[in-house]
Amino acid sequence: RDVVLVSRRTVPCSVRPREIFRREPRTDAGIQEQRLSLRMTNTSHWRASATVDVTPVLSFVDGTSRFQQSFNPAWVAPSASTRWTSGLLVRSQNCSAVAGGRCVACAGSGPRNASALSFSALLSDDNHTSSAPVFAKLSDVVFAPHDAADERGTEDPRLAYDDRTGMYYMFYTAWSVSGDIRLSLATTPDPTSASSWTRHGTVFEGPHKSAALLIRAAPPHYLFYGAGEIRVSRSSDLLRWQPGEPFLRGTAWGNANVEAGPPPLRLADGNYVFFFNSWKAAGSAYQPAWAVLDGDDPTRVLASAASPLWSPASLPWMAGAKPYTCNM
Repeated sequence: RDVVLVSRRTVPCSVRPREIFRREPRTDAGIQEQRLSLRMTNTSHWRASATVDVTPVLSFVDGTSRFQQSFNPAWVAPSASTRWTSGLLVRSQNCSAVAGGRCVACAGSGPRNASALSFSALLSDDNHTSSAPVFAKLSDVVFAPHDAADERGTEDPRLAYDDRTGMYYMFYTAWSVSGDIRLSLATTPDPTSASSWTRHGTVFEGPHKSAALLIRAAPPHYLFYGAGEIRVSRSSDLLRWQPGEPFLRGTAWGNANVEAGPPPLRLADGNYVFFFNSWKAAGSAYQPAWAVLDGDDPTRVLASAASPLWSPASLPWMAGAKPYTCNM
């Protein structure tokens, strides 16, 4: 977790109706990959997978980040306010006493221990199947701890853009000076700038985190949130939310825990694809998953993954091997 990887193919919004993903493992020059393909096997079965490049796109070791840990990114969609720049909003930390050396305590306040959020602009896309996206060096903090409510870190951003108002909504985890975690909300017309954020505080009480916002053309809007189980809440104005009801618990292959990923993406047939994470127990590997949500009622799951999109491999940055010895 000291690097950021980007899949070579993301889910396009222009997918032909009733198409979704089919698993296509492949090997290029000895490098194992899984390519994201969008396909429906028949009228009632959906499958999904994704290609992941094994080389990080943002990493301190590779010189593409000034932060020793760069992870848990959120996609920033382009808009007039960002000067039509897109990119990643990335959780950033410096947890090593020596670059590439052993990890030290990564908790507490201050620029070394606390998480902040930094922006990296997309410089070139990945339209060619043999290329990976290129991002600007991760260097500028745009959102950081500011008081006792988040003194130990601002973490795990999820960002959604409302093109009707030109406003970005960011749900994130605030880690307080007392050690409490709270799901929090901030808004901005330009997430690439540190000067334009409005903090709205805790969304609702309790140790909640990881919230994916689905903005609809008309209310209600939906918030899928939680780690362990995913719950769903509704709002008429995007700012006021109440604790929701259970939505997803576990996976078809036996992972008991799930966690909300990025905002659901609209498919051409009007339904949504929702990506989420999963794991079996504390300390076990994460395995990304997906579900197709009904376009008319997003709380209704039409289909869900029968197997993970991919599973972690024993790569140096995953195993904490040199030069990625500080593996969060």
